[in-house]
Amino acid sequence: MKNMLRFLLVSLSLLFTGHSYEFQDDLYPDYHNEVPQGNSVNSLLSPNFISTSQGYTVNEGETARLPCKVKNLHGFVLLWKKDGQIISVGQHIIDDDNNRILSESRTDGIALILRQVRPTDSGFYSCQISAPQPRFIQHKLHIRVKPVIQIDEGTEIILEEGSYGNLTCSILSGTPEPNLTWRKET
Repeated sequence: MKNMLRFLLVSLSLLFTGHSYEFQDDLYPDYHNEVPQGNSVNSLLSPNFISTSQGYTVNEGETARLPCKVKNLHGFVLLWKKDGQIISVGQHIIDDDNNRILSESRTDGIALILRQVRPTDSGFYSCQISAPQPRFIQHKLHIRVKPVIQIDEGTEIILEEGSYGNLTCSILSGTPEPNLTWRKET
């Protein structure tokens, strides 16, 4: 209290006299501008990714798990985005009507879990650290869709020896697009 009163009086006298006053340590004898030692130094370090950007391929209907591990995360929040749109902030999932998206929190980050994946889940997923200089990793998710193939003439064609036949089939769907090959069974 005595120091506070002294500071107030000095400030008021300077205000009325127009003189400047240099800061003196004696006004705040208990104030120390030191960096803490030991484990508390880690809290001053910037967060860094342990996980790296990856590409994942998951079959339609299965579960995709996208990791985001970070060193020195304390005090920062992780954001998950799909194609630039925020889908989670920390563990809070934003706008998941079907409850297919989950976040799995760990001490070193948050994994994004997509259940019952469908083709529309394909895309770029980024995990971003909400720091003054945001950094992110980006995963590419491919959803493999079972091919649907149609054989136009039926499954069996009978031809006379020496005559020509035409076998036609069409790929109706499938991701990635399947490669077709013909072979003769013996």
